[in-house]
Amino acid sequence: MKKLLKKIFGGLNITWSKLIIFAIIMGVYTGLMALLVPDNSSFHDIAVTPEWWVLPAIIIIVNSKKPLEAALKTFIFFLISQPIVYLVQVPFNQMGWGLFGYYRYWFIITLLTFPGAFVGWFVKKDKWYSGLILSVMVVLLVFLGCGFARQLLEHFPNHLLTTVYCFGIIPVFIIALFKDKWARIIPAVVGIATLIILLIGVGTAKPFETYNNTVFSENNIVLVGDPQITFFSATADGHADLIKTEDGQYTIKLEGVAGGKYDFTITDDEKEYNFEYYFDQEQNTVILNLK
Repeated sequence: MKKLLKKIFGGLNITWSKLIIFAIIMGVYTGLMALLVPDNSSFHDIAVTPEWWVLPAIIIIVNSKKPLEAALKTFIFFLISQPIVYLVQVPFNQMGWGLFGYYRYWFIITLLTFPGAFVGWFVKKDKWYSGLILSVMVVLLVFLGCGFARQLLEHFPNHLLTTVYCFGIIPVFIIALFKDKWARIIPAVVGIATLIILLIGVGTAKPFETYNNTVFSENNIVLVGDPQITFFSATADGHADLIKTEDGQYTIKLEGVAGGKYDFTITDDEKEYNFEYYFDQEQNTVILNLK
């Protein structure tokens, strides 16, 4: 097992040709998962959230010889793979080319991979600051893992594999990448502290409200209806599809957190609608004001 981890995290020769092939395979696979498996399946998560992409990114980074090489290879990997995800789906999705509206989120992530991978390369130094660098990914994985765990508990076995992965890959990274005591201790402590903070936050948070099948009007959207979706994210910032029904009205399926005001973007083909979201507890309604 140790030999295998050592091989994967530092013993691979990832040439540019292998990198490009890897990126194409990942893009096609993710696009197919987005098309073929249910939204609440762990296999669909890779097309929506970044947790499954952390592993290939770190493998590319630690198998690079220099920081600049790590930055370039990771950036190119995402630059190739992410558009392919949408290209695979375009012929089979009702949004067609409008589906690329979601690519902006992943393009921002792609841009961030360059400086992130450059700094991330220094995990290879196996020093205390290496553990601090890995802690950024640990926080992300714990945060996403808690969100998936909440959904798993409410709708078992949705996101089971993703939940296990988010928490299980953290000790794998720590053991595989580091021998230094402090390099191991720092990300472990950061991960545990993040988990405790999130659990406390969940325990003290206001009750979550869920709504679906909302009516679109010129000035605002008022949601009053049957709870159908669980709000699990830390904020309501996000993206949703604006779907026109046969009677000419619009319906929206969105996720967010009750309480507070947040921005929300809704896409109708190539058009975007920006809203301010808030939950009126007295009236028991969620209101989206068109900005």
